[in-house]
Amino acid sequence: MSKTSELRSYLDAPELTLVPGCHDALGARLIESASFPAVYISGFSFASSRGKPDIGILTMRDVVERAAEIAQAVDLPVITDADTGYGGPNNISECVRALEQAGLAGLHLEDQVMPKKCGAMAGKQLVDDAEMALRIQVALDARTDPDFLIIARTDALTLHGIDEAARRCKAMEAAGADAVMVPSLCSVEEFETITNAVDVPVIYLAAETIRPMFGRDTLQQAGFSMAFYPLTLIQMSVAAQRHALSSLLETGTTEHLIDAMEPFSEIGKLVGNEEASALEQRFTHKDGGA
Repeated sequence: MSKTSELRSYLDAPELTLVPGCHDALGARLIESASFPAVYISGFSFASSRGKPDIGILTMRDVVERAAEIAQAVDLPVITDADTGYGGPNNISECVRALEQAGLAGLHLEDQVMPKKCGAMAGKQLVDDAEMALRIQVALDARTDPDFLIIARTDALTLHGIDEAARRCKAMEAAGADAVMVPSLCSVEEFETITNAVDVPVIYLAAETIRPMFGRDTLQQAGFSMAFYPLTLIQMSVAAQRHALSSLLETGTTEHLIDAMEPFSEIGKLVGNEEASALEQRFTHKDGGA
């Protein structure tokens, strides 16, 4: 089964699929080693890993190159945040083709005006239904694999409320989106307003910036097909690194941190040290006459 077909099967399954987010190949390997079925590339996390805010600074080439590294590092379907598609119809078309060729299984496009902003930031502006429909239709036209997922995202909730978010989801479904996504949903009532508004699958964005948090059973009962966790790994890793650095500065040693560290050998396993050594052993020239 292709990775695109595999991802499509998770989206169509009756049970909720949990998909953690990462920003690099090591994070993707961690997700795979923890037995999750798919990987999500978070736009915020990727921008942060480059020391940049998530305000549309990263280019299509930046995203495609990083997405290709991640897709090649794991044997799982990978979905990426593709922002607004990085321009007009030709840009969106090229974006879809490049990500498909890079081995991705899907992407999501949003309805913000360029340059976009992180969904949690103030100052967002939205395009109208016609512009968002164009983005979706161009993406659908550009893909060569019909199972490559085109997910449509609206940031209408925090700007205009739940009714407008639901209306936009219906419009995105009508434009042909394979699935829809609404950030910042924060109650079961809001969940059901969105999941009942459309027939296509709905993806929940489980950012830890939103309170309260909801568990798998609640999300599944509300009708979501997937839940993306875009910030979990980056927020946990930044907190751990801050703690280690402040502790080193305060104590002048890292000895007391060693027991909490991932063993060096385990990181080596994640990145393929054992496979590299085995290959070298197989093909190392051995001296000796015939």
